Amino acid sequence: MNYFAHLHIASITNTSWVGNLLGDFPVEPSNLDADLLEGWRLHQKVDVMVDQHEASVLFRSMVRKGRRRFAGIVQDIVMDYWLIQYWSDFSTQPLSVFCEQAVSGLVQDKERSPERLKNMIYSLERENWLSHLGTLEGVEKAINSIMRRWQHGAHLQGFVEELPSVIAQAQAPFLLLYPDLLAYVQQEMKKTEATHSPG
Repeated sequence: MNYFAHLHIASITNTSWVGNLLGDFPVEPSNLDADLLEGWRLHQKVDVMVDQHEASVLFRSMVRKGRRRFAGIVQDIVMDYWLIQYWSDFSTQPLSVFCEQAVSGLVQDKERSPERLKNMIYSLERENWLSHLGTLEGVEKAINSIMRRWQHGAHLQGFVEELPSVIAQAQAPFLLLYPDLLAYVQQEMKKTEATHSPG
């Protein structure tokens, strides 16, 4: 899951917006405030669950031009695409309202964010592009952003060249995975609440 899904999970678990994104940024967990640490831990659990889910294994094994070993990176982005397409199946809140709420929540903790995340929040303040992650252009821009800053980014070019097909390949895995993921995070939050309950 990429930014949009982690923000959705933050909203339904009532955990930190910034904290739920920190798993994608370099941080030292021992230095995080308790609320950010809770979100960071939830992000880590989500990433492990998604990586091991049978739908992710299916997506990574599909025949395509992009290298299979890098398919998980692209999967995170295209899963956001499908979450936005199926938004009304997973939320009663209008998409535009959620996007504004997410940015407002991120802005509140902007100063507690690492530099790269802080810059992303500044970008969202200038133009709320979260819903754009549900477009072909938005997916391509997100992949290109990774390609520019990652030393192995060139390996993602094959996915870009066949992007409509890659996005289509992710639809069925998304529909298998996301309901299971939401059930999983709610279960994890109940475990956390039970641990912190007095007595």
